[in-house]
Amino acid sequence: MNRLLTLLLLPLCLNAQDATVRTWTNQQGRSIKASLVEVSGVNVVLLLENGSRSTVPVAGLSKSDQIYIQAMHGGPAPAVGGTKAAKAALPLPAAPTGPLVWPAAIAVNPKAVNITQGLQNEAERKYHYQSGSFGFIANAPLTGTVMKEVAADFELVRTTFAAFPWGWHPKPEEGTLFKVYLTETEDDFVAIGGTDGSAAGSKDDYVFVKFSALGLKKVGAKYAYDARQKAEGQVVGMTARLMIGDMRNLLQPWAALGMEKFLRTVAYHNGALTFTNLESALKAEIKNDLAAGAKLDLKSLVETMQSPWSAQRSNVKQIRVQNYFNGMLLVYYFGFLDGSNAGLHQYFREVAQEAMAWRAYRETNGKSGRPEDRSKSSEDIALAFQEKLLAGRDITKLAAEMAAKFKAIGIKFDN
Repeated sequence: MNRLLTLLLLPLCLNAQDATVRTWTNQQGRSIKASLVEVSGVNVVLLLENGSRSTVPVAGLSKSDQIYIQAMHGGPAPAVGGTKAAKAALPLPAAPTGPLVWPAAIAVNPKAVNITQGLQNEAERKYHYQSGSFGFIANAPLTGTVMKEVAADFELVRTTFAAFPWGWHPKPEEGTLFKVYLTETEDDFVAIGGTDGSAAGSKDDYVFVKFSALGLKKVGAKYAYDARQKAEGQVVGMTARLMIGDMRNLLQPWAALGMEKFLRTVAYHNGALTFTNLESALKAEIKNDLAAGAKLDLKSLVETMQSPWSAQRSNVKQIRVQNYFNGMLLVYYFGFLDGSNAGLHQYFREVAQEAMAWRAYRETNGKSGRPEDRSKSSEDIALAFQEKLLAGRDITKLAAEMAAKFKAIGIKFDN
């Protein structure tokens, strides 16, 4: 067989010889499982476990993968041309295709939560604990029981996001654990980024919460759990913010804020998240918010959909209350009252896939980069996804539909 014929048949030979699934890793440490189909110029074609094929630049793979390709290729590894190929990321998981429905009720038994104790430094007031994907840093020592109770709500939200039909895979911005700071005193809370009058907050890629909001009380040298002091759902809202993560910049503000509040105040009760028969819970929270100064204002509600993130960042409590209130109503409308109720999940699913593409690109090219074929800003992309959710309806038509659907369940707007 001459050299030309060998080259022509090479892809077929590789396809037949290397059907074994192995782990492939890029130079930033991100891995997938796939089998090698063929070597094509500076690229390799991989067959993923879901049956799809993906072309990956050789230069973007680990050294061991390049050596493996060289061995399979029967000669030197394919030459790599330019830096553009070296910056490509590994393929993303296949987009989900399952039904766009809310998951069944989810609960986590605190007794089943495993807690690993780490640093316990009295001089520096640093006490570390770990549960699953979360790393907890406290200012005072906690009993084993209290950490199980605290961690259960965090694990509850993580489990729920995995059950959503969005195909979203939350990931810490740095490291392998989501960071949670548990603050003993008001000074501790302010030092980590908290503001007066609040019980919890977030900054960068971590969240923080006061002992008092978790229902902790000091018993001897350690803090124990007191359910009577616990702020119902407090952990759920801030954990939801962590789980939304990279999606946040590609969501309209109402969707991110509204999902946090909906999970915390409507879906959560007695340690579980449920997504059926929620009308009474919704009405109870509307009553609470109206007492706190929110308004059932239809004009404000539809205007919130066009409101940018800059309009959400306010130190005025009344504005924050109204923004979260409107977001909750919009999440409930698109998730339970609008047509087939699938629109909200389709919206989050599409945003999730785009967010993972941006994340993969940044992991390879740096935090400030974005895919070259996505030249639009994150704000433009967020609006484009929302337009698909609106399905051609203008604000007037949408407002009329909202008023009618909410009225049908006994909720009337002031205007």
